[in-house]
Amino acid sequence: MKNIVLLLACAAGCPCVASALTIIVFPSVAPNAYGSPSYADYVSNATTALENGLASYGTPGTPSYYQQTPVLETSDMIVTGFPSWEGQADPGTVFGPAYANELGNRPLFGVVITGDGQKISIDQLSFTAFSNDPGNLLGFSFAQGSYTYSSNYVGIINGPGGPTYVTSGPSSQLVDEIVGRGSGNADAAYCTGCTIAGQQAAINALLPDFVGMTRFTGTYTYGDGLAAGSGTFDIAPEPRTGFLVLPTLALAALWVIQRRQPAS
Repeated sequence: MKNIVLLLACAAGCPCVASALTIIVFPSVAPNAYGSPSYADYVSNATTALENGLASYGTPGTPSYYQQTPVLETSDMIVTGFPSWEGQADPGTVFGPAYANELGNRPLFGVVITGDGQKISIDQLSFTAFSNDPGNLLGFSFAQGSYTYSSNYVGIINGPGGPTYVTSGPSSQLVDEIVGRGSGNADAAYCTGCTIAGQQAAINALLPDFVGMTRFTGTYTYGDGLAAGSGTFDIAPEPRTGFLVLPTLALAALWVIQRRQPAS
């Protein structure tokens, strides 16, 4: 179900003894972190699912529904400055009122890091993403020290009275486990003052950016190679049939501002 690569490395200075620390990555498609009204609920659903070993959680058919998936379509990798969902402008009409104010989609690499008896801290975490198109469109990285405890990356301390959740404070705090909704990236379209037809054309203008992309991979590393874990999305060769190609495509190129939009 998940295309997961789990890598373990010996700790520096330890003679050929592999660390028990594990990093497992669970790819999923999220609402846009920057402005989508369903995003906070999606994060809550993702955190619950990851902590409890569930492949999905939430209410199906809603934008906050969390579901792990190893496959992307181009429309899953586009965020917008206007309402959209899965590559469709005017999502309230296309998908229903619950989607009316969504701002596109971003693939994320959800992560569960387990110390297996060792204490760990989120300040030791780093991340690198790579897409295999010629320009590495979605490639980016976060160095050690970039991540902090929050509702997006929850530290868990196990105790006799049950778990204690760490969502704030120093990133050096030691915990037993870290559960995160994950980092990810997307191409972005903006079309100020456009009609719905113009917004759709702005989305469609991004299609050439994805030519040659068949895989998108994210890798987390703990410490200086103590442990690492990767997850990969396979990119479907064809967009959804509802992904419109309008004759206004050339004109939209004059309106749209394109840029990648990574999220930690």
